[in-house]
Amino acid sequence: MGKRISQEMINQIPILYKELGTKKAVAEQLGISTATVNKYLNLGEAINCAESTSQKPRIKITSEMVEEINRLYEETHNMSEVARRMGISAGAVKSHLNQENLDYNKRLYEDRDALYFYVYRLFGEYSKECPVDPWNVVQMQKFVKQGMSYRAQLLTLKYFYEVKGNKIQDQYKTIGIIPYIYSESERYYYTQASRAQEIIEAIQKQLEKDRIEIKINPSDYFSRKKKKKEIDLDNLGGD
Repeated sequence: MGKRISQEMINQIPILYKELGTKKAVAEQLGISTATVNKYLNLGEAINCAESTSQKPRIKITSEMVEEINRLYEETHNMSEVARRMGISAGAVKSHLNQENLDYNKRLYEDRDALYFYVYRLFGEYSKECPVDPWNVVQMQKFVKQGMSYRAQLLTLKYFYEVKGNKIQDQYKTIGIIPYIYSESERYYYTQASRAQEIIEAIQKQLEKDRIEIKINPSDYFSRKKKKKEIDLDNLGGD
């Protein structure tokens, strides 16, 4: 029997689809099948159900709300979180972001994808299902929360492997080195400002090339949730 989904989950499908961009990513985020996501998107049932069960009037976005949308985005850098806090759709959030925040949002995902592709090329394919080791993806997101942006992480790795010339060791294909040399890397780029700008421009050109050559959508892997390991109750306790 398939997983029964709640009305709240149905309402989230179109919101997440606008944010994540792929049905596969939405399915993995909600823990349901891609077919289920496709069903509610194609039939429009998510939107219709939301409207029929909600007595709330359509929210009119005021100038005060626009100001709050942008303030919250600057604080969280997460459109879905802003939408949740304000009780509006992620699409409404995006359509009311000022140009500075729109530019930041575009750059944020470009930097994230550039880091993903760099790690993919650096360490090689982890597996067909997961091109980059899922643990490295987890660390990327963890480091962002600790204040190390995706671009800063990429520059740190380039410093460690390309500037300092460290060799890749098969048993250590991880980005866990980043926090340990982050400050050293930052000082290097600070004193080599022109060099840093050249690298940033090269990263952008490489990203354009990677999007064509590597048939991978990084968003599909950043939205994944870890599967819980099932416990075999029959084997607990031994003989």
